[in-house]
Amino acid sequence: MHFWNLCGLNVRINKITKMGGDGRLRNEEHFSDLIYEFFLMRIRFQYYQYGATLPPVDLLSQQIGVSAETVKLALRRLRDEGYIDLRNGRQTRVIFRQSDAEAKAYAIDYFAKRMYSFQDLCQSAELILFPMLVEGLRRADEADLAYLSRLAGKEKISELPHFFGFILKKLKNALVMNLFWEITFFWGFLFLTGYAGPYYHSRCALEEWPKRVLVCAARQDWAQLEHDLWLFQHDLIAAAIAALQKAVPPMGQTEQIPFVWRIYRERPQICYSLASRLLHEIYLGEYRTAQYLPSYEKMAKAYHVSVSTMRRTVNLLRQVGAVRPINGKGIRIFTVGERGAAPNFKDPAIRRNLSFFVQALELVIYSCEGVTRNVLGTGGTENMDALRHELEACRDTGLGGISLWCYLIFMVIHSRLDGIREIYATIYGLFLWGYPLKASFPGVSGVDQAISDFSDTVICRLKAHDVEGCAQAVKGLVTQQLPIAEAYLRSCGLQLEELRPVPPIQLTLGGG
Repeated sequence: MHFWNLCGLNVRINKITKMGGDGRLRNEEHFSDLIYEFFLMRIRFQYYQYGATLPPVDLLSQQIGVSAETVKLALRRLRDEGYIDLRNGRQTRVIFRQSDAEAKAYAIDYFAKRMYSFQDLCQSAELILFPMLVEGLRRADEADLAYLSRLAGKEKISELPHFFGFILKKLKNALVMNLFWEITFFWGFLFLTGYAGPYYHSRCALEEWPKRVLVCAARQDWAQLEHDLWLFQHDLIAAAIAALQKAVPPMGQTEQIPFVWRIYRERPQICYSLASRLLHEIYLGEYRTAQYLPSYEKMAKAYHVSVSTMRRTVNLLRQVGAVRPINGKGIRIFTVGERGAAPNFKDPAIRRNLSFFVQALELVIYSCEGVTRNVLGTGGTENMDALRHELEACRDTGLGGISLWCYLIFMVIHSRLDGIREIYATIYGLFLWGYPLKASFPGVSGVDQAISDFSDTVICRLKAHDVEGCAQAVKGLVTQQLPIAEAYLRSCGLQLEELRPVPPIQLTLGGG
């Protein structure tokens, strides 16, 4: 299969977000949906029981980082559905009543619908998040470890996300934090209290594990820490799956909910997602040999969005430097290898997505070793030979400069884990946003040669069926590219706080 025959990847790119029929932007509504879902689950899981009070709107607005109106929109929905009493000048109280049996039944149903993804995502998180947790603890100082020790001493299941999240914050990577919260949200950790669903049987492990982590960190025994992380998750999930299998119907009888990584919850998701899809089509897909995009009307019909949404999306491509309108002719495409326009570094949307591109580079640095082993090490020589042929096709057709994309695409298509496919498809989409930077890149000495050497090195390693050598080549190239891309974007006016922003939402709020 040639590397641009990507029907499976196209589906993944389309699923980065759900596309609505008319494509209207719903910034506030998207974020209020998240807040609504968060508090709904906490009520249904009895984190907030009948009579409990929710934090004031102003405090929620400040802690989450959204407007007070966005919070009120979520709370009004909870009020209208009979979960809370919301009145001006009074504390917001939970008025929803349920028995312990009803709460338990709801929790079991929640996990039953995620049974398959639950197992899959645990293995995916091991490959993606564990190396980052280790790195976060490497960067922790004495004050950080002291704070983590206090958290570990609380022995509350609901503190675990805060414990993990604090460690990952040391990376100063909002994309990593977003992925962590999305996975934690999906697993149900944010909602646990007295009844811990399938985690109930592993409660002791849940409460003891943070202390073991801190012992390893204090000793700087990183190998043992990685082992303990794996052992903790293995024991926890084995117990959780055993509990679920006794309590829930077979997976074939329950509709399964897949994990979706939503990085644009509070942004105009449809335009960003569609822009990633079009960048893929321009560089590797349907439009790779075209000079101009089809008309707005034709593309709107093909992608099932409104013409106005398509216009906004193409404008994003223009701002990033991938296309240029030409009077009387249409929208000119700059394909792989062409020198296009420089990105508009003043546009907030472009700045945000280029920041995500930089953060995605770091995510690959820490995850590529495990992911490479998972795909190439478990697929026999067939997968290694297939990747080698695709890299050779890149090199021999003059497309060696996108050999790293070829690697990402291969991981998406050939990983046996849905979680890895979902996460790496999103990363690939973010890498596409970074490609037009070459149009304005001043030409840092050695970068092009490093990419060329990377192709040759990986091909050589694959011929020798050297999985570790292939993984190290990927990590080495991205490690070299990250500081160059970050420094260049800062020279173009992006601030450090944009490239390393504070995570946009905290979901440990509200006590309990």
